[in-house]
Amino acid sequence: MTKEEIKYLLQRYDLTPNKLRGQNFLLDEEVLGDIVAKAKVTQDDLVLEVGPGLGALTQKLALRAEYVVAFEIEKSFKTPLEKIAKVNNNISLQWQDILALSPKKWQDILVQHQKNSYKIVANIPYYLTGKFIQRFVAFDPVPQSMTLMVQKEVAQRIEAKDKKMSLLALAVQLCGQVEILRLVSKKSFWPEPKVDSAVIHIFNIKKWPYQVEEKKTWQLIKRGYAKKRKKLLNNLLSDPNLDKDSLLKAFQKMGLSENVRAENLEAKFWIKLAELLYKK
Repeated sequence: MTKEEIKYLLQRYDLTPNKLRGQNFLLDEEVLGDIVAKAKVTQDDLVLEVGPGLGALTQKLALRAEYVVAFEIEKSFKTPLEKIAKVNNNISLQWQDILALSPKKWQDILVQHQKNSYKIVANIPYYLTGKFIQRFVAFDPVPQSMTLMVQKEVAQRIEAKDKKMSLLALAVQLCGQVEILRLVSKKSFWPEPKVDSAVIHIFNIKKWPYQVEEKKTWQLIKRGYAKKRKKLLNNLLSDPNLDKDSLLKAFQKMGLSENVRAENLEAKFWIKLAELLYKK
């Protein structure tokens, strides 16, 4: 959609972009096409979309997918989206907060459409990114892939090419792989946001594929990140169930310095550390 088309639709339906919900409409048709193409959407796919807004991405997905299930919390978009859904009989609109979606309700939707797998394709509001990704890489069932437009800095933090790991990067890399597909200038949106964006692709997503218990591993990771300026060893010693001797032995076996910080550990090291500390 062009800026003029978006302004016309907003005026026609008496709508105003909600800054608090991060409503910035993508103007670049090439980027929209790239998102759908990179997601490898086919006629056999059920796609979950989040925040369809005026439906620009929704319509492109509907042309390629078997079904599109779009979650929108802002009911002011109901009239334009319902018109699009009437023209495309493979769009299902769900009026609820995506973070309130239970695995049971999503499983029921998949059964309704006779599907046991799905892909996520979305231009997510920036404020939603972290919680959304962490939720769905641990969802049941996990998606086949997630192709998302996110804030550029968040994309780079998830990819962690500088080897500085964050909790969000770990959440993704413990259960899948990620790549940045392309950068998108802030000038490609209206209203123009303050930052540039990026399209990321999270793929090969698997439900917790490790022998060590997921809950215990995440407790260990979160304790390790509790105070970022402190050394990992000191953070972990705040756990009354861990002692310095066992931690130092584990560090030695893994070839880790006593001065290492949580952000320096890649995903595989956390799994190894959890295995050494919690082995039966």
